[in-house]
Amino acid sequence: ISIWKAIWQAVNRANAVLDHVPGVDMDATHKARILGEAKFLRALSYFNMVRRWGGVPLILTETNTSNLVELQVSRNTADEVYQQVLTDLTEAVASLPNKVDYTGDDIGRASKEAAQGMLAKVQLYRKDWSNAKNNALAVINSPSGLDLMPEPEDNYWQGGGTADNNVESIFEVQYNGVDPQGHVLGNNFEPRGSGWGTGGWGSITGSLYWMNQFDDNDKRKAATWLTERPLKDDPSTIIPWQDFVIPAPHISKHREPFSIDRMSHNVKVLRLADVLLVAAEAINESEGPAGAYEYVNRVRARAGLPDLAGLSKDQLRDSIYVEFRKELCFEGQDYEELVRQGRLLEQKEAYWTYTLPTLYDGEGNVLVPDQDMIDAIDARQPNPDFYELAPHNTIFPLPQDALDKNPNLTQNPGYPGAG
Repeated sequence: ISIWKAIWQAVNRANAVLDHVPGVDMDATHKARILGEAKFLRALSYFNMVRRWGGVPLILTETNTSNLVELQVSRNTADEVYQQVLTDLTEAVASLPNKVDYTGDDIGRASKEAAQGMLAKVQLYRKDWSNAKNNALAVINSPSGLDLMPEPEDNYWQGGGTADNNVESIFEVQYNGVDPQGHVLGNNFEPRGSGWGTGGWGSITGSLYWMNQFDDNDKRKAATWLTERPLKDDPSTIIPWQDFVIPAPHISKHREPFSIDRMSHNVKVLRLADVLLVAAEAINESEGPAGAYEYVNRVRARAGLPDLAGLSKDQLRDSIYVEFRKELCFEGQDYEELVRQGRLLEQKEAYWTYTLPTLYDGEGNVLVPDQDMIDAIDARQPNPDFYELAPHNTIFPLPQDALDKNPNLTQNPGYPGAG
């Protein structure tokens, strides 16, 4: 329910700008930019909603009433929501400056590349291959000189300070570490009881099944997964993951271990690697593999992997699907990608099937686990009794609180209360 409330707040704020800024006497170019930013943010909000909940109410003017009857609106169809997203992004592209034109305090605002890149992603979801290709290539070849960072970890907080608003970044949520413009996201990933970071809840961990899908020579494996940590009071002592309080591979991407208060690093929404894969898939679907390799292989080369070549269209599609999931792993898109790819249900059995990798002690020696350790590890892996998936799970249920307050909303099929 907290996500539902927050995202509607974002929509209403964008609507307020779009309702009132046109009447303000100001520089026309600046006004157009502000309206373009609002359309981009509204489109991003609705894109996130339609992928999670399906059709939702399309509210395109500011809500400034407390009359509950007026607020009890009905759902639009998913197609109608997608059409509005496409309209908003197309109009945003026409009025936003390039990323390179932003300087000083304006760095991080929505740019033409942000709108065009997000438009390409939406068109990918709609299987509009030709337009997805054209918009993705416009971003890749933009005058802002976007490029991949040298190493995968350079995009994340542990990578040495170049992560925020770097040359690969297209759009990200801006933070400065001061409440309310700071966050504690890293608490969810910092190993519990480690003493590092702002709290160390360690509540979000990864599955051994998915970690095992990364080749050992894939640089993204080390950038994504935390398999050991130094003891805070004695950094020369290394604690392997099986000895963490929660004995499971942890997630390294979102850790900020040296923060002692609210965190200041930004959260990625769209970066060039994502758009390169959009281009690769769109070209493969519309023209075949030949022109697509260039873009997927740029992503693989940065990961230290060999080029793909000699694949059929179907084989390359499958390979690009895997690259999306590995490149964007734990960046908030994996569920949506599995649904888009039609693989959420077909892969469900694999989620709790894993092979225990070779374990090492803190000195790097191979460790033979005893049964107690094996049982402790297994207890932290996905279990079919808790993660059963059915066809209706390709979208989420609407929050019950929203249904209780608005009788004109209907629940998604398959969930309690659905008609």
